[in-house]
Amino acid sequence: MHKNSALAERVRDTAYFLWEQDGRPEGRAMDYWLRAKHMHQRQLAYDQWLADGTPPDRSDLYWHAAGQELKKK
Repeated sequence: MHKNSALAERVRDTAYFLWEQDGRPEGRAMDYWLRAKHMHQRQLAYDQWLADGTPPDRSDLYWHAAGQELKKK
Protein backbone atom coordinates (compact mmCIF):
# COMPACT_ATOMS: atom_id res chain seq x y z
CA MET A 1 0.00 0.00 0.00
CA HIS A 2 1.42 3.40 -0.96
CA LYS A 3 1.00 6.60 1.00
CA ASN A 4 -0.73 9.58 -0.52
CA SER A 5 0.89 12.27 1.59
CA ALA A 6 -0.57 15.12 -0.49
CA LEU A 7 -4.10 13.89 0.18
CA ALA A 8 -3.33 13.33 3.87
CA GLU A 9 -2.02 16.87 4.11
CA ARG A 10 -5.15 18.27 2.45
CA VAL A 11 -7.34 16.43 4.97
CA ARG A 12 -5.24 17.81 7.85
CA ASP A 13 -5.36 21.32 6.41
CA THR A 14 -9.13 21.13 6.01
CA ALA A 15 -9.56 19.83 9.56
CA TYR A 16 -7.42 22.67 10.87
CA PHE A 17 -9.38 25.23 8.87
CA LEU A 18 -12.71 23.89 10.19
CA TRP A 19 -11.34 23.90 13.75
CA GLU A 20 -10.18 27.50 13.41
CA GLN A 21 -13.51 28.57 11.92
CA ASP A 22 -15.31 27.13 14.96
CA GLY A 23 -13.16 29.10 17.40
CA ARG A 24 -10.54 26.42 18.15
CA PRO A 25 -12.55 24.29 20.61
CA GLU A 26 -10.41 21.94 22.67
CA GLY A 27 -10.74 18.16 22.73
CA ARG A 28 -12.44 17.77 19.35
CA ALA A 29 -9.55 16.99 17.03
CA MET A 30 -11.05 13.67 15.90
CA ASP A 31 -14.40 15.33 15.11
CA TYR A 32 -12.71 17.81 12.80
CA TRP A 33 -10.51 15.21 11.19
CA LEU A 34 -13.53 12.99 10.47
CA ARG A 35 -15.48 15.93 9.01
CA ALA A 36 -12.54 16.82 6.77
CA LYS A 37 -12.06 13.21 5.69
CA HIS A 38 -15.75 12.93 4.81
CA MET A 39 -15.59 16.15 2.81
CA HIS A 40 -12.63 14.91 0.78
CA GLN A 41 -14.20 11.49 0.27
CA ARG A 42 -17.36 13.12 -1.05
CA GLN A 43 -15.32 15.32 -3.41
CA LEU A 44 -13.22 12.40 -4.70
CA ALA A 45 -16.34 10.32 -5.34
CA TYR A 46 -18.10 13.18 -7.11
CA ASP A 47 -15.09 14.02 -9.29
CA GLN A 48 -14.73 10.41 -10.40
CA TRP A 49 -18.47 10.10 -11.04
CA LEU A 50 -18.31 13.20 -13.26
CA ALA A 51 -15.20 11.91 -15.05
CA ASP A 52 -17.02 8.65 -15.83
CA GLY A 53 -19.96 10.46 -17.42
CA THR A 54 -22.37 10.52 -14.44
CA PRO A 55 -23.64 6.93 -14.62
CA PRO A 56 -26.98 6.51 -12.84
CA ASP A 57 -27.37 4.35 -9.74
CA ARG A 58 -23.62 3.91 -9.16
CA SER A 59 -23.00 6.40 -6.35
CA ASP A 60 -22.24 3.66 -3.80
CA LEU A 61 -19.42 2.34 -5.95
CA TYR A 62 -17.84 5.78 -6.23
CA TRP A 63 -18.27 6.42 -2.51
CA HIS A 64 -16.55 3.11 -1.68
CA ALA A 65 -13.71 3.71 -4.16
CA ALA A 66 -13.09 7.18 -2.72
CA GLY A 67 -13.00 5.68 0.78
CA GLN A 68 -10.40 3.18 -0.38
CA GLU A 69 -8.31 6.01 -1.84
CA LEU A 70 -8.39 7.83 1.48
CA LYS A 71 -7.24 4.67 3.29
CA LYS A 72 -4.09 4.68 1.17
CA LYS A 73 -2.93 7.92 2.73
